[in-house]
Amino acid sequence: MSRVGVFGRVVSRQAAHPTGLLGRIIGRIWVWETAVVNDAVLAAVDPHPGETILEIGHGPGRTLQRIVQAGAGAVGVEVSQTMSRQAHRRNRKAVADGRLRLLVGDGTKLPVTDQSVDVVVAVHTISFWPDPQTTLAECLRVLRPGGRLVIASRDGAAPLPRRLDPAVYSLPTIGELSSWMTDVGLDVTTRQSVGDVLIVAATPAIRKESNT
Repeated sequence: MSRVGVFGRVVSRQAAHPTGLLGRIIGRIWVWETAVVNDAVLAAVDPHPGETILEIGHGPGRTLQRIVQAGAGAVGVEVSQTMSRQAHRRNRKAVADGRLRLLVGDGTKLPVTDQSVDVVVAVHTISFWPDPQTTLAECLRVLRPGGRLVIASRDGAAPLPRRLDPAVYSLPTIGELSSWMTDVGLDVTTRQSVGDVLIVAATPAIRKESNT
């Protein structure tokens, strides 16, 4: 039986889909609470002018802000209207001049065209995806040849912190994540540990054409 408690259950549900005043407060906390992992992801991505980078579950928009500051174009997909509004306020100018598009969705269908994105990023969100394999296939669809998918997540093989509700957090093991990536046509290229979080990067697999 879970011992997460009422507060833990409420906060876990808000983490999955922030709403209202509590959601806004959580979004503000995330700006600094997740900064170390997000900065490690940004270093791995190394955004450049001319690139387009899509973030699934952008939260309050800090990472998107760093991406557009580096000169890249960005697209944010977020299930929470509360977080979408926070990200818009943080990046008002970039949205206004077209460097950043903010879209609402759960990632099951990414609202961008085929092979239009250089990098897809997801930090602490795969545990909330309704259908991770479908979203991974969507990532492959939108990535340009040679593009990259960078996911940061806890390893589901490790014990879940007691403050997190296991009824809300469905964390895959790193082995499962790697297997899912391979199944949809992605090759895992690097793994990097940041504390208890693992950053996994993948690129579209190169398939040899059949001679038959």
